[in-house]
Amino acid sequence: MFLSALAAASLMVGTPEAEQGRAILDCKVTPKGQLVKCLVVSEQPKGANVGAFALKLAGAYHIAPSDRRIQQGRIRFTLRFKLPEKS
Repeated sequence: MFLSALAAASLMVGTPEAEQGRAILDCKVTPKGQLVKCLVVSEQPKGANVGAFALKLAGAYHIAPSDRRIQQGRIRFTLRFKLPEKS
């Protein structure tokens, strides 16, 4: 699943913002660097299920416990996605 997240992120290079989805997650970081108890803080566009997809991907992420972005055992980060083309 981690590779899928990297692939999704790599598709974003050069993608116009109008074709992008974005979700901000807030997660608890375990001592082993796993992300648990994640919450969707925001998602765009609304109704595209970007937040639900981001929550599924978050379970595959690992963060170094020493990461400076961790505040009081939690981390907030943004996942960006290329949205499927409308047909």
